[in-house]
Amino acid sequence: MHLDLLAGLRPFLLLLTADAVLLTFLAYPLVTRYPDDQGDGLALVLLPKPKLPSYWRVPAFGALFLVLMVGYHGLRGSWDPDTVYADLVARICGAVVRSPAEVSGYLAGFTLGLRFLTAGTIVCLAVVGRGNLVRRLLVAFQAAVYLFVMAFLDATLVVVEVLLGVPIAPTTLLGNFVAVGLAILAMTRTQYLNYALPGPSAVPFAKRPRASDAATLIGVTVAAMAICMAGLLLIFHLANPALRPALSLVLPVPFAEGSFVIRSMLLALVNGVTVRPDPPVAAVQPPIDVIIPAYNEEEVIVDTLLAIDTAASRYAGPVRVILMNDGSTDGTREVALATMAAFTHATGEVHDGRHGGKSESLNAALALTRADLIVRIDADTIVGEWSLHYTPRWFEDPVIGLVEPMCFPRAARQRTVFPYLRLFEELKQFGLNHLTIQTVDGVNVVPGVFTAFRRSIAMELGGFTVGMNGEDGDFTLRASRLGYRSWMDTEIIVYEDVPPTYAEIREQRVRWGRAVHHNQARHGPYRAGVATPKVWFNQTQQFVKSAFAPARLLLPLYLLLTAAFQGTDRNVILIFLGGYVLAEIVFVALQAVLTLGFRQGRHLGWVVLWPIWHEFLMVFATEAWLSMPGRPLGVHGTRPVVITQAVIH
Repeated sequence: MHLDLLAGLRPFLLLLTADAVLLTFLAYPLVTRYPDDQGDGLALVLLPKPKLPSYWRVPAFGALFLVLMVGYHGLRGSWDPDTVYADLVARICGAVVRSPAEVSGYLAGFTLGLRFLTAGTIVCLAVVGRGNLVRRLLVAFQAAVYLFVMAFLDATLVVVEVLLGVPIAPTTLLGNFVAVGLAILAMTRTQYLNYALPGPSAVPFAKRPRASDAATLIGVTVAAMAICMAGLLLIFHLANPALRPALSLVLPVPFAEGSFVIRSMLLALVNGVTVRPDPPVAAVQPPIDVIIPAYNEEEVIVDTLLAIDTAASRYAGPVRVILMNDGSTDGTREVALATMAAFTHATGEVHDGRHGGKSESLNAALALTRADLIVRIDADTIVGEWSLHYTPRWFEDPVIGLVEPMCFPRAARQRTVFPYLRLFEELKQFGLNHLTIQTVDGVNVVPGVFTAFRRSIAMELGGFTVGMNGEDGDFTLRASRLGYRSWMDTEIIVYEDVPPTYAEIREQRVRWGRAVHHNQARHGPYRAGVATPKVWFNQTQQFVKSAFAPARLLLPLYLLLTAAFQGTDRNVILIFLGGYVLAEIVFVALQAVLTLGFRQGRHLGWVVLWPIWHEFLMVFATEAWLSMPGRPLGVHGTRPVVITQAVIH
């Protein structure tokens, strides 16, 4: 340690205090309550209507970032952004430590790197996103806030390296990890401060979560991150010094994916040791009510209903199907009635309602149920023939409140590539993540394609939340506040419909992306209290990926443009492409295990399209950002729009 280099203890404490104040300022909007949501905080959300962005917005987003990159690299001399920023950091360091040579050495050749990527992303969102001129200026201002706060943190990193010799200066791999962490916080601040989002959930906590769940999850996560970080640091230090600047920009991305895979493997080991065998199917089979919301589903509803009747034939108890016709304008009602008339094992009924959306239809159907065990499915879902047979056994445990299936894509209405790409998502999401993390109560979304739950839970929660995206995730997270856990049974198999066209799958994925933001706003631990790992880990992790998606979309463009402008094209491009190849190898190996384990190996060849599909997923996640309405703001302050009716999503 070189504490003798300190200019004084007081300046060092002032620097740490400034860091704490600035970080609090950056995070404060996350816990602030805004008047966007005029609902009740329980099962009603009243927000301005979202809007699917025009196709030109994402290309414009990329083109604008290109312009910013040209301007960034075109400025030289005293206006050079890298020099201006490094001088600011050096001035802050100079007030704390007496070591100008070392400070200059740590900042030699400094470039903003991921800091510019984050600031540029926020500026581009301000221009192409929704909102009036004042709102756009306020969004763009968040880029300056991020850089200002980052300058103090970078100065702190340099000071620590001067004093302790720990390699965490801004240009190191660890320094870039700090930049990414603050970038995620800045992106989240930008969203919460400027866009209309649901208010926090008002469902009270009925029971405390198990401390063992949190302890186990934290333990395996820290171990996974340590293993992954050790591997990345080894790669970093073994690499040619000329390659390290590019590596420090690229490696934070594989760190996230590598940590996920290692954590899942460790949780699988915990599962094998601690999880009891699946319970046997009980001799008594209770009545099951199946509720289905349906809007213009005449093309698929026959197969859905016949599959339920087949599943009922494998189930010893009574099965009653309640289809709520959500104001369909086609022949859904007539086709459903004719199909139900031919039932041989289940009973069925069709009820008509106004076109109020999926949640409203679910609630109307729920009001007609009588059984203690409810299964909700989508109108285009095919349930496996043994799905109802295995469902009730889990509810012998009073702590289990929801049960989810293993999902596979259903054959598309026309032959397209999307079902095969969706298969890989489902194998990773359900076959790996949900199957392992459920041990620590970490599943944040029991999918709406098939959710089995206790009727008493739905009644206590007031039904499904109307007026937001992701009502299935919201239902899962609200149930956890009552103390109920969810469980996945791989013997329960369902086949979900995959949109056959790009336009349809784009609309679906933008809606799903918006659902992640909506559920985080309602249940984020910094807004609605720390509940189970469902909330503070899995839901928050999913939100972080979605919140940072616009920057991740621009990362390849940033790296390639950096290579072109700085003349280091060979190194950066090779690392960039090598990172993709390595990620693809890891993903293919993972999918090989999963596809063989779930007997889907014949589709593994489609995995070669995954890198392209992954980029489209980033596009959809960015469009989810752009679809959210900006908070109304005029020159004289906020003017909340009075909303009297829930939006149909």
